[in-house]
Amino acid sequence: MYQFLLIFLIAIAYILLLFALKHFKIGKKTSCGNCSNCCPDCEGVLNRIRRTQSDQFIHHFTFRIFDARRYVCNECGWEGLRWEDQFRPGKD
Repeated sequence: MYQFLLIFLIAIAYILLLFALKHFKIGKKTSCGNCSNCCPDCEGVLNRIRRTQSDQFIHHFTFRIFDARRYVCNECGWEGLRWEDQFRPGKD
């Protein structure tokens, strides 16, 4: 019984952590003056690259809450995942 309760509490804490990351917009795409997707280090333009298998695992492990894409910066070489809110027509 205690083992089930422990697993249940860990699962609830994990889900709350995911929603907190989404609420505080950690890892979200940012825009700046010259582009709609800026590098978090140098504010250069990010270009999309192919996701790795570990990225696919993260996508499924986070219950697909984040639609993260892999990007690379041509200026400073930063590489990582960024996510954005899903597109909703008619919303500004």
